[in-house]
Amino acid sequence: MDNYKWNPDAWREYLNLVAQNKINIVEKIINLIEDILKNGALKGIGKPERLKHTKNKILYSRRIDQYNRLIYGIEAETNKPYFISCIGHYKNLKEILKRVEDIELK
Repeated sequence: MDNYKWNPDAWREYLNLVAQNKINIVEKIINLIEDILKNGALKGIGKPERLKHTKNKILYSRRIDQYNRLIYGIEAETNKPYFISCIGHYKNLKEILKRVEDIELK
């Protein structure tokens, strides 16, 4: 985990998936993270895309499954991926943006 960081809420979401034994989703998240580390923010699996309407934050999304997206940014200070959400879709963009108010992303 030294190569990336989790927002505390996103980490809780991930741990809840593990606790609920949602193995397929957890494995997909792990694969997406490995791919982000290997290929960067906008290349690779999971249909990576930059999110629109995020004010001054640069955020990206990758498809976990039909209902869930891995939302992340690249932390400016460390140049590491910063995972913001792994449950749901970006319909709840206000909540997602609250999670990164104090984080500088590039």
